[in-house]
Amino acid sequence: MEKYFKELDITGWVGKTVILDIDGTITTDGNSCFDYLILEKIKEISLNNSVFLFSNKHLPIRDSEIADSMHIPLLKSHFKKPSRKVINELPEDQKKNLLVIGDKIIIDGLFAKNIGAEFIKVKRLTNRNDSFNTKLTYLLDNTVGYFIN
Repeated sequence: MEKYFKELDITGWVGKTVILDIDGTITTDGNSCFDYLILEKIKEISLNNSVFLFSNKHLPIRDSEIADSMHIPLLKSHFKKPSRKVINELPEDQKKNLLVIGDKIIIDGLFAKNIGAEFIKVKRLTNRNDSFNTKLTYLLDNTVGYFIN
């Protein structure tokens, strides 16, 4: 059963490089607010793993503010998921034992596949004010996910 990010059981996660999606995973789409339990889960994961935030949205100020408030690095790339070139921004010693956590199979899941990473799909955080394009993307992703699972 799919869980929200903050509900993940991270028992046994040691030495992973975790690439964590922002929109729909730790915040609603385009938002900068996140639940206190999200921050606690990130701190817990960071104890034994390297965690990096990444978003396909072009909101560099918002993304930097979120990363700074969580005290974790933000991957900055001209490329977007699912391009494997995104990992060029990772330090060389962090390009193995990769784990991608995200809410979309067609973006985050394909990105994980492209970089040879494990993928954990989490239950999506939504807002009734999400844009039409965002809702359409969710519908497409849910449809693809239905046929994959």
